[in-house]
Amino acid sequence: MKAIFIVFLVFFGLAQGIQAQEIRKISKSDLSEILKNPSDKLHVVNFWATWCGPCVKELPDFQKVVNEADNQKVDFLFISLDFPSDAEKKLVPFLKKNNYTFSVCLMTETDYNSWIDEIDPAWQGNIPATLFFNRARNIHHFVAEPIEKPQLEKTIQTLL
Repeated sequence: MKAIFIVFLVFFGLAQGIQAQEIRKISKSDLSEILKNPSDKLHVVNFWATWCGPCVKELPDFQKVVNEADNQKVDFLFISLDFPSDAEKKLVPFLKKNNYTFSVCLMTETDYNSWIDEIDPAWQGNIPATLFFNRARNIHHFVAEPIEKPQLEKTIQTLL
């Protein structure tokens, strides 16, 4: 019986690790489609990279908020701006090491100037940056600096 339980734990642990590390690669046109999402959920899109110290510092707070949020009302997406060639050797190990379970996409369009105006015309491209939007209720709120947990929670509550 113990052997079955241990096998279950090992399998479950491996399955969780694999699931948490699934990274979808997105292009500029994919990003445009994400930004057109007409659902009534509040969408929180965070732009970050593993090489960005302030980004890495804010991610644990984001993970806590993701865990506590009502996924019927809020949808989170984390878009990594790491180089596509670094996905397997840097991004995946980083996510796994830190047990991040949030949804991650990797931007394949490295000419940021070709798409950052779509996020917010005033954005200069600095990260971390977070977009809060809801097309159904015409909400667009953009923060181009690190966000700590209290500010993140307050922003979400205010926009809901």
